[in-house]
Amino acid sequence: MKATETSQPPYDTSLLGVAVAAAQRYGIDRTPEEAFVLSGHAFALNIHPDLCPSGPYCWDFPQSLALLANLGLEMRELGVLSPTADRGEKRRLEERVRTALERGAVCSLLNLDHQLITGCDEEGFVLARPWGPEPPSTPARLTFGTWAECQSGPPVAFFRLAPCSARSRTPLADAIDFAIEAWQRPDGMTEAPYRFGPDGYDLWLAALGNGDIDEHGNWWNASVWSECRAFAARYFMEASADALPEWLQPGPARELGEHYAAVAGRLRDVSDSTRSKAVRHDFVAEARDIEAHCIARLERLRSG
Repeated sequence: MKATETSQPPYDTSLLGVAVAAAQRYGIDRTPEEAFVLSGHAFALNIHPDLCPSGPYCWDFPQSLALLANLGLEMRELGVLSPTADRGEKRRLEERVRTALERGAVCSLLNLDHQLITGCDEEGFVLARPWGPEPPSTPARLTFGTWAECQSGPPVAFFRLAPCSARSRTPLADAIDFAIEAWQRPDGMTEAPYRFGPDGYDLWLAALGNGDIDEHGNWWNASVWSECRAFAARYFMEASADALPEWLQPGPARELGEHYAAVAGRLRDVSDSTRSKAVRHDFVAEARDIEAHCIARLERLRSG
């Protein structure tokens, strides 16, 4: 099978890189900013107590995937298997994915990152590497039968992305309601020991305050969550009046955009390991407080 021309943009938020690539492949007229915001992903933050880099992957992201339908895009799981599963199980799942590819669907996998499956040959699946040859967590292929490239990692999940009818006529309202709910009731978004939203910020502050952190994990969490807020900022600052609902006028939207840009900037600074932990602790605290203001403002706007 020839590889498709679909390419995965180099977002740190690799799930949204896959979603944006699929939307472009299907000719869905949505911007990357809309993909981040309308999926709710722009407002996510999931943190492990030691700042493990698994934070961006180990929350209940299917809740966010459900909102992708408001973009006209459905992402459905095809199956999950451990790399140590027997060849028969792998072969059956591989065939499911190959059938979807042959029918013209966009497919992806999640092992250590979300990667677009750009095609396959006789030996295995060909994978997008959004950041090039590094890091090694994004292999160039997955060999049929052995899955040798993922043997040291967690289970491998496969997904099929397809166009669908928009689920709602109020996609921004749905996304904002998701953001408010996730902030006010974060327990339903993740499982221990991870914590979400304001509780995630508390874990981050505690880790930096204790001084014993996973520096790679701190950098990666800061990179992903700052990127999410940066897309939120651009969405709110660039949205035209005719693209906004009555309850969100351009003035308040621009103000929200400025605040989310400030959150993104603080979190980018947290990723800088040359700064002291005390300074980075202060940046996280500032980001949390600004984001709390954003959520309170969104709640007031939604309640009229």
